[in-house]
Amino acid sequence: MMFFYNIFYLIAFIFYLPVLLVRGKLHGGFIQRLGFVGEEFIHRLSKKPNIWFHAVSVGEVLAIVGLVEKIRIAHPDRQIVISTVTKTGYVLAQKRFKKEDVILFAPLDLGWSVRAFIKAIKPEIFVVAETELWPNLLTNLAKIDVPMVMVNGRISDGSFYRYRRFLFLFQKTLRRFRGFCMQSAKDADRIIVLGGFPKNTMVVGSMKFDDVSTGEIITPAQVGFSQDALIWVAGSTHPGEEKVVLEIFKKLKEKFPSAALILAPRHIERAQEVCTLAVQSGYSAQRFSAVRATTVPGEVVVVDTIGHLKALYRLATVVFVGKSLVGNGGQNIIEPAFFAKPIIVGPNMQNFADITDVFLTSRAIIQVQDAVELQDALYRLLSSAQTRQALGERARLTVQKNQGATVLTQKFLSKVLNTNPFVRLS
Repeated sequence: MMFFYNIFYLIAFIFYLPVLLVRGKLHGGFIQRLGFVGEEFIHRLSKKPNIWFHAVSVGEVLAIVGLVEKIRIAHPDRQIVISTVTKTGYVLAQKRFKKEDVILFAPLDLGWSVRAFIKAIKPEIFVVAETELWPNLLTNLAKIDVPMVMVNGRISDGSFYRYRRFLFLFQKTLRRFRGFCMQSAKDADRIIVLGGFPKNTMVVGSMKFDDVSTGEIITPAQVGFSQDALIWVAGSTHPGEEKVVLEIFKKLKEKFPSAALILAPRHIERAQEVCTLAVQSGYSAQRFSAVRATTVPGEVVVVDTIGHLKALYRLATVVFVGKSLVGNGGQNIIEPAFFAKPIIVGPNMQNFADITDVFLTSRAIIQVQDAVELQDALYRLLSSAQTRQALGERARLTVQKNQGATVLTQKFLSKVLNTNPFVRLS
């Protein structure tokens, strides 16, 4: 079966190359993804035994930060290797991890690329964040008995459907995993259906509840707003949502003249597009980087940098988390919840269904079905500081009640590193 998979993947890769070129995704790290690790990296990788963490993009990178730090403390004689797929994930990994850590773009799932990476890294263990199942990579790791562990595991409805269609590619390899540390009982059931052994599958919760901190403090003045501004942060928005947000904001300004808007598109390369849309909608708008440099006031600030959304959530009066209204799948709501912010999401939170259910059960977020309900919810929250405070406090308490997955996961990984047999969480 792997022979046919390799043929199919290679053909698909060749045909997809022009698409990558047009989209500007053939960055410098793409050569590395083909298996050309580079002599400098090979030298660095040879210094210590390596623990290989794979985190596909920004969300996965953020999820494992706390875990990596705990593993670093527990195993100072090992070297941390982080691989990621997206350019934004790579940039964030360079910022969030230590200089001595090795940050790489992950290999494409081509036989020679995968083998080149494994030969260079020689991992003691391979740790994959959430669900990144690449047949060639996992098969080649299994062939040389590298322990494999999934952490912060989750399988969305769409991923579960796709993986089940290609069960023949994954089932055998998943049975070679030493452990699956899953976010919820549903995720655990799904990984077992796909091939994981029940005895090696555990529900530990989401590490994203643990990956929260006070971080940087940004004042209203630093984004050009007055101290008494009612700041609406629309975070991780996707195409189509910004137009809805700007239309609602126009109506909010009529009732709340001190209202201000921070728009943070999920992909910062869209920042100029979103900024132009805001100007066309009649607002004075500035990119976040320009405001911080010149303190130019404006009604709308468009975020064009990586790593500042958490601090901006802390600044917010009210938060809307995007990819949930017009988009599909939702984004992480834990960061604004940690800061006790009143949070609104749309109907499409499939990628964070379990986390959303936890918050809904605790009456800790507001979920709306459309733009009309979003506008109504914003009116209610901006009209009452007491309502905002109560909702935000329930959100903060929900985060606190669900913390602890990182410690459990670290203990499990340490047991795998220190023992050869299959192990379990105690």
